[in-house]
Amino acid sequence: MEDKESNELASGNYSIEVKDFGPIVRANVDLRPLTVFIGPSNTGKSYLAILIYALHQFFGEADAPFYWHRFRFRRRRLARPAMRSLQPSASTQESLTNWLTSMLEKNAAPSLPQDVASLLRPILERPEVEGQLEAEIRRCFGVEDHNDLVRQPGNHPIAKVGLTIPQATRSQAVRYAFEFGQSGSHFSGEIPILESMTIGQEIPEELLFVARRLMMMDESSADDELESVWLSLAHTLFQSLTHPLIRNAFYLPADRTGVMHSHQVVVSTLIQNATTAGLRPSADVPMLSGVLADFLNELILLSERHLPKSSVKLAEMLEGKILKGAVKLNRTDTGYPAFTYRPNGWKVDLPLMRTSSMVSELAPVVLYLRHLVHPGNLLIIEEPESHLHPAMQAAFARELARLVRAGVRVILTTHSEWFLEQLGNLVRLGMLPEEKRKSTVDPGYALRPDEIGAWLFEPKQRPRGSVVREVTLDMETGLFPTDFDPVSEALYNEGAEIFNRMQEGAGE
Repeated sequence: MEDKESNELASGNYSIEVKDFGPIVRANVDLRPLTVFIGPSNTGKSYLAILIYALHQFFGEADAPFYWHRFRFRRRRLARPAMRSLQPSASTQESLTNWLTSMLEKNAAPSLPQDVASLLRPILERPEVEGQLEAEIRRCFGVEDHNDLVRQPGNHPIAKVGLTIPQATRSQAVRYAFEFGQSGSHFSGEIPILESMTIGQEIPEELLFVARRLMMMDESSADDELESVWLSLAHTLFQSLTHPLIRNAFYLPADRTGVMHSHQVVVSTLIQNATTAGLRPSADVPMLSGVLADFLNELILLSERHLPKSSVKLAEMLEGKILKGAVKLNRTDTGYPAFTYRPNGWKVDLPLMRTSSMVSELAPVVLYLRHLVHPGNLLIIEEPESHLHPAMQAAFARELARLVRAGVRVILTTHSEWFLEQLGNLVRLGMLPEEKRKSTVDPGYALRPDEIGAWLFEPKQRPRGSVVREVTLDMETGLFPTDFDPVSEALYNEGAEIFNRMQEGAGE
């Protein structure tokens, strides 16, 4: 059972490599079920987190069951002109038809025929997505020119992003590269496993739908459907190749308290400016980054969805163990959301503006778990320690570990030593035999070492920017090596010097 669980968690892992992006000189990060970014301010932690979010927004599909959405995805991600340029031979058409027939008969997808894979390889290795991907990255960062995201000053006016996505084995990893700068943008891939790959254990409904349609066509009309079949197959393969990036992602930006207190004012101001945008200079219209706009949009559109009980239970545990009360979603007469908090034992609700900043900071986490986040989704949280007492930071770290154990993938950016120390303790807890865990904290918090990765963003002078490296847990101390130690040492030395001078004054 443990091996199966480990494989399921590892199946969502992938690596992202970045060069000359924002303040980052270089980084090569393996995304784990729990990934932690640490380091000084202005070193690129949020830059990398937002980039990861943008990639998920681009490659992923919204959680909607409608076929039109999948069709929109297909048209946007794989270029129709390139698909129309395909000229499969009669034998390749026959190979595809036989493959689809076998898939329907056996309810399983065998390996792709070699001639079919050879025809699709150029489309899958070089899909024409540069403009749309660049636009999504710019949207998420809230910039108008992608050159604003290239590291400055730098000798290379090009930002590079690489993705390594493991398949059946590490040697069969798919690699995609995206770069952008003054000369434009370029996207390309390397797929070593296409001829031997299968669709997966569960055949996508879209491919089955198109295959059944093709099987019902007579010879005179079948040719009209072949483009749809090839496009659907290419889309399905592209999803299989980029499967970890398809998971839905949610981003909780820093300063959640401010947004929770002022979202009504922000939205009304945007609407007011939108109605008068043509009457005033465009510079007067406020700009929002995509992550903040998405956050506002998700808050406004929250609804009572039927999430798994595990997600709802996690929200309730966060309320019970830390908030000591319930966060509620109400609707005004106009349908606009009103968020309130009711402390345990109270009979009235408080507007979030009248609650502590701790409640306002954690309220979005509770709301997302209750209304949006499924197991298998990615949740990115900036500065989870904000406005929390150290004891509450440790408690929140434990609840996030439970969230990871429930199947939600998490990325954190943090400056908190308390947070990291608690996570280190939970990793060491996970290394104890099960019978020894029972006498410690709740064993449900335990993390395995392979479930967590910590990455330190270190500022450098030459070249100017930050270099990102992994830091591993010191099993003796239970700590992740960080840049906090020099600060502690400097404060200690300063205090010792002040004390010595006080002693000198007392002896005179």
